[in-house]
Amino acid sequence: MSSKEITIYAPEGLVAGGNVLGESFQHFNLETGARLPLPDEQAKSDKSWHIAFKRSIICINSGPAGVGGVLGGCALPPVDVSRDDFLKLVSADFEKMFDSVSKVPDNMVFAEEGIEPAIFGWRVQKGDKWEAPVAKGWKLRLADGESFAKMRVRKVEDDEMTITIQYAYQPAKDAPLGPDVTVTIKPGDCFNFSKGEAVSKSGDNWDIKHDGDKIFLNSSVSGPGKAGAIGSNKYGAQWKTVENPSDSIAYFMDEYGTVFRNPKWYRYNIDGKHNIHPNGAVYIIRTGAGDFKIQVFDYFEHRGSDLGNIRIRYARL
Repeated sequence: MSSKEITIYAPEGLVAGGNVLGESFQHFNLETGARLPLPDEQAKSDKSWHIAFKRSIICINSGPAGVGGVLGGCALPPVDVSRDDFLKLVSADFEKMFDSVSKVPDNMVFAEEGIEPAIFGWRVQKGDKWEAPVAKGWKLRLADGESFAKMRVRKVEDDEMTITIQYAYQPAKDAPLGPDVTVTIKPGDCFNFSKGEAVSKSGDNWDIKHDGDKIFLNSSVSGPGKAGAIGSNKYGAQWKTVENPSDSIAYFMDEYGTVFRNPKWYRYNIDGKHNIHPNGAVYIIRTGAGDFKIQVFDYFEHRGSDLGNIRIRYARL
C-alpha cells in the first residue's frame, strides 16, 4: 500500500501551553482516510475511529479514550543528534526514515492509550526508594477556573505512594496567597484546595486526584472542571520563587497521548523560538483493519498565527 497524507488544521486562534479548554479532537479512520465528525464524549463509545488529533496531542482509540481496542508503539525512534545537526535535517531525511519501516519489528511492544498527567516528576527514584523533589513547585489553576494555588510535594511516605504536600491557596487572580498548609494525601484521595480537605471522588468539587502513581487534575480528560498546572524548574515554578500562581498565561491539563509521547514525536524549542519540530519517529498502530505505520512530518502555522496544525503520512503494513 502506498503512503497517504492527512493535514489537520487546528481551530482558529492562538493557543499556548496546552490550554485548550473546550477544544475537541479530530477523529480519523485510517482505512478510509476519512475524518469522522464525532464529539469527544460520543467518540469514547465509537469503534469507527482509529486515531485523533488536537494540536500537539495524538491519541488512539483504546483505554480511557475509546472502545476501539487500538494498540500502538514506536517502531523507529526519533533522530537523536545535536541541536545543530538536527537543524540541518530536511524533509527527505524524515521520509527516508518512514520508508525504512517495512514491517512490524520483531521486538515491537504495543500499548493501549492512557492519560498523561500535567503534574509529573513529583517523585524521583533514589536507589531503591522514591523521594520528593522538594525544590520543585507547581502553579495550579483550580477546578472552578477562578481560584489558584501553589503546591509542592514535601514527602513520599514509606509506602511510596502516600504523599505529603505543602500548598498555599489563592482565592482569585492576583489575590494575596493564604498561609502555607501541609496535608497528607493517600492513594484514592481527591483534594479540594479551597476547603483544605479530601472530598468525594464521585463529585466534581475536587481539584487534584491521587491514585498512588499519578496525580490527576479535574479538567479535560480527567474531570469536568477547569483545573490546570504549570511547573517544574524548567518553567520557573520553583516553590521558593512562586509568589502569584495566577500569573501564567496558560496552564497545562491532563491529556491522552501515552503512545505518541513515549517517545514524543517532536522536539521543542530546538531553534530557540519555542517551536515544535517533528523528529522523524515512526509509530505503528494496530487496528481491526490492520497495522499502519505513521509519522508526523510537519507542524506549521496557518494563516500566519494559528498554531497546532500538523501533517502526517501513513501506510498499511
